[in-house]
Amino acid sequence: MAQLRATDVFTPGAFPLHTYVERSDRNYEDRLRDALEIRGQVVSISGPSKSGKTVLVERVVSKDNLITTTGAGITKPDDLWDRILDWMNVPIETSRFRTIEGDFSISGEVKGTASIPLLAKAEIGGGSEVGIGTSSEKGRTYRRRGMNQIVSEIADSDFVLLIDDFHYMPRPAQEEIAKQIKEAVRLGVKIVTASVPHRSDDVVRANPELRGRVMSIDLEYWDEGTLKAIATLGFGLLKIVLDSATISDFVREAAGSPQLMQAICLNACFELGIRETERNVSDCTPDMEQRQNIFRRTALITDFRSLVDVLDSGPKTRGTERREYTFSDKTKGDVYRCILKAVSSDPPKLSYSYDEIQSRIRGICINDEPVGSSVIGSCLHMSKLAAERFPRERVIDWDEQKLVLDIPDPYLLFYLRWSGRLLEPEY
Repeated sequence: MAQLRATDVFTPGAFPLHTYVERSDRNYEDRLRDALEIRGQVVSISGPSKSGKTVLVERVVSKDNLITTTGAGITKPDDLWDRILDWMNVPIETSRFRTIEGDFSISGEVKGTASIPLLAKAEIGGGSEVGIGTSSEKGRTYRRRGMNQIVSEIADSDFVLLIDDFHYMPRPAQEEIAKQIKEAVRLGVKIVTASVPHRSDDVVRANPELRGRVMSIDLEYWDEGTLKAIATLGFGLLKIVLDSATISDFVREAAGSPQLMQAICLNACFELGIRETERNVSDCTPDMEQRQNIFRRTALITDFRSLVDVLDSGPKTRGTERREYTFSDKTKGDVYRCILKAVSSDPPKLSYSYDEIQSRIRGICINDEPVGSSVIGSCLHMSKLAAERFPRERVIDWDEQKLVLDIPDPYLLFYLRWSGRLLEPEY
């Protein structure tokens, strides 16, 4: 077996060459291949944050044929097409010249200097003739032609354009770009858009004429068996047999995210001193302290401090101080800190009903606890604060009708659980 480094095997920030796991029950790869074969059709991939949308496209298309850009920072169609032309190394301007050759003669009587290019101080007498050869260049500057140039370059080829985070574009930009996308795919350019589930129909909403021309592929959070396969496959390549209880812990903390599972496994290698393929198969059972260190190391890549600071502080109050509660870990905090600590308690979940939040609050509070109306109001405020301060991210949602709190990003949940931020004193 070839010698592999742990960083080759577990790749949370890149394509998992050695630990890619197909979800055969979903058949995503074949569905994407088939969709890309249909001329005039946009492929829309939606899925939760860190669920493997880009990795799926890379797997099917191959990295060499994939042109990836993001909706972030795009405010007009030319922004999008210029990024793609940059990827192709197409210059912004191209100048072309052509040389024109010619001959003419002068006859007659001329005294002194003739003001003609290439002729200095000529004296011409009567009846004499001088022949002169000339040349000149005519130039023209060509600028990029946006979508039309991309069509001429990659239409009906194996190249695929992936527009990640399409929902990050402002609505006016989406509308104009959707019109041009419709024309580009009609002319043979293969285009895939990627977005989070609640914005999966943005491309159709931006241009209703695309309805019927968009193939949707909806990814879901990964199940426990598939996440476990990442660890089993990867540690197997490193000749490490990790105990099943530890792998189950990793799967639980990954909360449905293959990218987070890759990160946890890689940090496990670092913590356990596994840098490359072992010479002989070794059994490994990390103790409780080592497992916690693995999770703390992984939390360093899940930085949500700014967001959690906002949620922890809650909205500004006038005059009245919030009531303080004592928690089982011997820290104190108001109702906002109480909710954050409740959702970050065991077991990790991405969705919580009101009853479950209350149950968790009772489990972490000593003696006194916030009343139900305070919890409901605070969940609503937290959701609004997140939307106002971080409009491009869907990180926490409160459903007023169903009374359900969702944390769509597994990285946020992991940060709450393992960063230590909720052990810090309140400001």
